[in-house]
Amino acid sequence: MGEPSGLVDWEQLDMVTFGYAPEFVEIYREFLEQTPHMLDAMEEARQRGDVAAVSKCAHKLKGSALNFGFAGVSAPMTALERETKDQGVLDRAEERIRLARANFEAGRAEVFAARAI
Repeated sequence: MGEPSGLVDWEQLDMVTFGYAPEFVEIYREFLEQTPHMLDAMEEARQRGDVAAVSKCAHKLKGSALNFGFAGVSAPMTALERETKDQGVLDRAEERIRLARANFEAGRAEVFAARAI
């Protein structure tokens, strides 16, 4: 696998896997399947200028990513949620969504390379 990238919190991922129980694997695969759709929906909301929808999506994705140890996704979503919720702005939303998407793809590849999930 090489050196960890910092995109995946391996301790968190291992903690929630419970030996890769079938229930976990199903939920984890759903996370992997739904995350690109959530990012697409967030980008569409950003293009419409819908701050509330972007904030809601960022909050949801931040939590899901944290649960599965995808630190590289949760960090930009945390920042985006704060900017939309506290400041009501989308100034850096495109950049944060793009970063979350790239980090998700890289993190997913890292997990697949290291674990048989």
